[in-house]
Amino acid sequence: MHRAAQLALLAAVYFAAAKLSLLVAIPPGYATAIWPPSGIALAALLLWGNLLWPGVWLGSFAANLTVEGALLASTVIATGSSLQAFAIATLVRRHLGVPRRFVRVQEVLMFVGLIAGGAIIAPTVALLPLATIYPLQVPDLASNWWTWWQGDACGMLIFAPLVLSWTVRGIAWPRQKLVEAVIFAALLFAAGEVVFSAGFGRTFVMVPFIVWAAFRFGQREVTTTSAAICAMALWYTLRGDTGPFADLPRNEMLLLLLIFVSTVVVTGLMLCAVLAQLEAARDELELRVLERTRLLADSERRFRLMVESVVDYAIFMLDAGGRVASWNAGAQRIKGYAASEIIGEHFSRFYPREEIERGKPQWELQLASREGRFEEEGWRLRKDGSSFWAGVVITAVRDDTGRLLGFAKVTRDLTERKRVEVELVRAKVEAERASESKSQFLANMSHELRTPLNSLLILARLLADNTGGNLNDKQVRFAQTIYASGMDLLALINDLLDLAKIESGAITALHVAPAPLEELRAELERTFRQMAQEKGLQFAIEIAPGLPASVRTDATRLKQILKNLLANAFKFTQQGVVRLRITPRAPRSVAFSVNDTGIGIAPDKQRIIFEAFQQADGTTSRRYGGTGLGLSISRELTRLLGGELELASEPGKGSTFTLVLPLSDERTAAPA
Repeated sequence: MHRAAQLALLAAVYFAAAKLSLLVAIPPGYATAIWPPSGIALAALLLWGNLLWPGVWLGSFAANLTVEGALLASTVIATGSSLQAFAIATLVRRHLGVPRRFVRVQEVLMFVGLIAGGAIIAPTVALLPLATIYPLQVPDLASNWWTWWQGDACGMLIFAPLVLSWTVRGIAWPRQKLVEAVIFAALLFAAGEVVFSAGFGRTFVMVPFIVWAAFRFGQREVTTTSAAICAMALWYTLRGDTGPFADLPRNEMLLLLLIFVSTVVVTGLMLCAVLAQLEAARDELELRVLERTRLLADSERRFRLMVESVVDYAIFMLDAGGRVASWNAGAQRIKGYAASEIIGEHFSRFYPREEIERGKPQWELQLASREGRFEEEGWRLRKDGSSFWAGVVITAVRDDTGRLLGFAKVTRDLTERKRVEVELVRAKVEAERASESKSQFLANMSHELRTPLNSLLILARLLADNTGGNLNDKQVRFAQTIYASGMDLLALINDLLDLAKIESGAITALHVAPAPLEELRAELERTFRQMAQEKGLQFAIEIAPGLPASVRTDATRLKQILKNLLANAFKFTQQGVVRLRITPRAPRSVAFSVNDTGIGIAPDKQRIIFEAFQQADGTTSRRYGGTGLGLSISRELTRLLGGELELASEPGKGSTFTLVLPLSDERTAAPA
């Protein structure tokens, strides 16, 4: 529609509505309790834009000019009416847009507040010229201002939402809805007749019709119902003889009428907003449910595709009775059955006959149902009858109520791992047999070598002593060399015997008893004092104060370890000191530390120094002698005693070997 046509239409509608409304003006003056043109003007400016305000001005001017012909008063009133419609439309559009349908309670409250505040513009602007034309006392002036404000406010509250809501295209009603609407209208007017005409006086009876319209129809019907109720209330009240407000003084009547109209209109709009919010929340919830349902379906589809495509694991479902309900690619690869061949069959066909006869498949399901999960490894059968070693997990599947739906079964082919394990066990057994054979050979060889070696040592000792005096010095030195070499060979044989006993497990019984530390110190000093003097080395054994007088251990093995460590220290130390410190070690251990200032051990050799037949380098055995078995034997004996053997060394500065043993429970302090 062209803007000029819109302007003309607005002016004409405003004029007609104003002429009808003036028929129910409340004297003194021309103010009415409800002024529909204000609502029509506001709705028109909201729908068609504020540029149509001249249409409001023209309609108001024409309506007022035809009443008394007062040009100035008509001009001022038209100016106030158009200014009021323009201002309120601007504020409503800024905060609410064009509220054809209220969808939030906050929108209703904002709309009512803007109308209540903006409705003061027209009566305030128009009262001065009206008071000039129609002489009014101050009380009449205030009463007329109040009536004017109420009329404009009620008119906008009732008719602006009515017009706006009817611009929204509705949904065609079915026949049943049309019948309900007819019944609703009949009951509405019947109730209005009873309440407002027959003097019943219970205005709350009309409120359920607002609720009915809100729940069963929509905002258009709610605003129409509100307008009808307000029209009936105004008509019967202004007739002056019936209705709940008819017998009251003018000001009280207007106030109660304002309260009633506002309550009816605002209640209807609030109900529409609340229902719209509920509908929006329901729609959002439905969208969320649909989205989550879609996501769940997608997730289930992806999970199903993932499970079906797994080839390394047989993943399938069993129903509560143990029949196969699903089958994946891994199950087909591992077990050999196609899905069409196995679905619906009992899963017991995967078990060997003897396990089926023992009822193993059934009690596996019973255990999984009772415990929630069953897991084992065992032999299973393929379609072709071949066996494979399987890792099996059966998990019970239940619904939210705890009802058993079936079982999820995962099977993995572990045949290769089982084969490797069997080979490892076989290799371990063979290695143990070889070790036993080696140890037995070493023991037998050592015994066989010791007998002739002892004879050789006796003869070499006799020759070296030269008791007959019939050997020259050179011959005596040869005899001494033979004796020394024989003693080295005897030491090697003894080490081999000890190593053979340890590796064969012959040394298992330990003679654990209190080993006095002072006796240990005395014996070690007797053993190594002469050696220290011969090499010109300082030798000291220190026992820290506060240690117990003894430790519970195998004293013989302890002495053997310490003698090995001290012998090595003296062997590889040319000058300086060899020291044994006995100190407490947290939490409840005792440390025997053998420290020397010898050649030391390179870091890359410290890792292998405790292995049999290993020394720091190839020149060590040539220069210092030894077999490389002493530290290996010491380490094994330390393990038998429940202790640890530690090494700290720096080439050229010396080494520290520390034997750590559990501390005795006896608390008698040793002397310092």
